[in-house]
Amino acid sequence: MKIVVFAPHPDDEIFGCGGSILKWMDEGYDVHIVYVTDNC
Repeated sequence: MKIVVFAPHPDDEIFGCGGSILKWMDEGYDVHIVYVTDNC
């Protein structure tokens, strides 16, 4: 299974769902992180 995590800024995915990301990766899921920001 593939999982895509959208985050407004770099590091927000770690604070928001870092534990889940690690769990999914340990379970063999293909995890991708997309940053949606204009760097303001």
